[in-house]
This record gives sequence, C-alpha cells and structure tokens, in this order.
Amino acid sequence: MQQHVRFERIWAAFLLAWVAAFSDAIGFLVLQQLGASFMSGNSMATGVALGRLDWPAALHSGFPIIMFFVGNMLGFLMLTLTRPWHIRSPFAIIFALEVIFLLAFLLVGSRSFQGGSVRPLDSWIFYVCTTLLTLAMGLQTATVRRARGEHISTTFVTGVLSNWANALAQYLPWLRQQLAEQSVLQVIRTPVHQASARHFFLLSGLWISYLIGAICGGVLELRLALTALVFPICILVVLIVIDVLQPFEREYF
Repeated sequence: MQQHVRFERIWAAFLLAWVAAFSDAIGFLVLQQLGASFMSGNSMATGVALGRLDWPAALHSGFPIIMFFVGNMLGFLMLTLTRPWHIRSPFAIIFALEVIFLLAFLLVGSRSFQGGSVRPLDSWIFYVCTTLLTLAMGLQTATVRRARGEHISTTFVTGVLSNWANALAQYLPWLRQQLAEQSVLQVIRTPVHQASARHFFLLSGLWISYLIGAICGGVLELRLALTALVFPICILVVLIVIDVLQPFEREYF
C-alpha cells in the first residue's frame, strides 16, 4: 500500500508538470511570448530592455517577475498558515486557487481575444491576463517541491535537466566499474542501481510530461483558443479531489 501511495504521488507530480507546460504554452502563444514561469528568461529580457532604455519592453518582461513572486509567496504563506490550523488538504486549497486564476484568465482573455492573441500591450486586459497566469504558476511552484527525496519543480525544467545530467555523471562511472566486476544481472539487482533507475525515471518523467504538456497546449490552442485551458483546469480538479480524499503527505513533496 505504501509503495502504491508513493507511485500515485509521483504521477501527481507528472500531471502538474503537464498542467504547467500546457498553461505556459497558452501564455506564450496569446500573450506576446510571455514566459509565465520562466523567470530567468524574463530577468534577462528585463535587464536587456533596461540597458537599452526600452521602458515598454522592460515592463512587459519585468511585470511577470513581480506577479510570479507574489503568487509563489502566497502559496508558501498558505502552506505555512495551514500547519497550525491542522488543515487536512492544504494543497487542495492552493490548487483550487490556481483553478480560479486559470478560469478567470480564460474568461477575461476570451473577451479580448483577436487575431490569435489577447489585445496588444497597451490594453489593461493584457496585464490582467498576465497577472492571472503568472500568479497561477507561482502558486503551483510552492506546492510540489520534493518527490522520492529529490528536489523537483513542476513549473520549469532547467533544474530538472541539470539534476538529470548530474545524476548520470555520477552514475555512469559507477556503472562502468561495477560491470567490470559483476554481471549485468548482479548490477541490476544492487540497491544503488535501483535507486539510480528510480531517480532517472522521476527526472525523465517530469521532463517528458512538461514537453507533452507544451505540445498539447500548442495543438489545442490552434483549435480551441483559450477554451483549451479547460483541460489543465480539469486535471487540477482531479488533483483537488485526490488531495481531499487522500491528502498528499508532505514527506513525498
């Protein structure tokens, strides 16, 4: 039963990575290539714009940084405040708030959707949509941060790829030495190999889930526009139900 719970939680992380990439893809396509969770890219773009005294561009790339930070801080505050209150399903509360932000983005953005994107940068609606999407991504970033003892993120994958490379760099020399001393079957049965395989599966699954989410977002936005956000919203609703019925244990995250 314990192993089943762990496996279920890993798939919850994969689903959240899919949700984040799907939502990011929608934002990238309809909000002038907005990076809703790519704060390193936004920070670089803000610095370039400031260096060139391009104030509109600096606002375009700098504003999401502020909103993401606010959403992230709000998520951490909610988790912190729910501990003394002994709230059974704190993640469900955050996911519900994320659903509200995504649904509001869908409704507000659809009213000003024209030519495949939300109204140009000089429209207040553009910044409302930017706020809603980046707040949602900031909130999600505060939730799932550990799986199988590893630090992870479901909203951006640069750290995942770095950890993936680091794990392989440490594992391959060990594997080469072991294969020189033991058979392949003996190596596969060793705890070190099994732990490394689980780590590899976790990081690979996160990256693949994120990639598939972006693909789905790109494809469905062409056909459904912002209505495509119904799909990540439904996934979040499923995760809310799971957390209410069987709360996510924090040692897994």
